[in-house]
Amino acid sequence: MTDGAFRSAAITAALLFVAMVAASSMECSGVWAVCSFDAPHLPYGAGTARDYLAALSEGALWRYLWIVQALDLIFPALLCITFREAFERWAPERLARRLTKVAVFAAGIDYLENALIRVMLKNPEGFAEVVATATSLLTLAKWLLLAVLFGALARLWLGQRRAPR
Repeated sequence: MTDGAFRSAAITAALLFVAMVAASSMECSGVWAVCSFDAPHLPYGAGTARDYLAALSEGALWRYLWIVQALDLIFPALLCITFREAFERWAPERLARRLTKVAVFAAGIDYLENALIRVMLKNPEGFAEVVATATSLLTLAKWLLLAVLFGALARLWLGQRRAPR
């Protein structure tokens, strides 16, 4: 991947994230601080998920289903590609392979989380409690893996910036 393509992928991933946040509901009646199934950093159960869904307006629910989730089909893959390219550029080969595997795993978790979120969005009253629990655990795992990946990326980027040229 060329430098320009790499920069474009990173910028596009960041813009997709901003677009997903902008399309998300900002009002959830205090159920969560950040109003999105993708955002809670603490475990939640079916009751909290149902409270969140009840607080969403029809327009907010529609945006989540048809804008946020559509963008979230592209975002994990693009982020994974961006991570892979960064790791190939800045990490030793063996570490780059390992970190890329973590990035692929994180993308897979994100896709599974999105599928379970869709189950809850499409059937706000009737989803099984295990769906909310599983979604919550996947969200926590996703954020943990992303923290590891972004930490590794920051360390590698700073290391290559300090390296003599």
